Amino acid sequence: MLMLISSLIERFSGQSCNLSVNARVNRAGDFSAEKYDGRILKIEGNQARVCWPAGEKTVEYLRDLVQIDEGSVLH
Repeated sequence: MLMLISSLIERFSGQSCNLSVNARVNRAGDFSAEKYDGRILKIEGNQARVCWPAGEKTVEYLRDLVQIDEGSVLH
């Protein structure tokens, strides 16, 4: 029960422990367009400044970002 409550608090507060500066991310699109292969430049509170391909920079909520796993590559 405690895990459920903590995951709900994390989801709705936008605080995510697994995202860090220079992490590769995608933006999940609920009401906005999806974006792919960005890098987190800076994290402030529950928002991150992200650089997307072609030099576009945006400010995104952490709850909307999904980290790309760079550790496992399937061949």
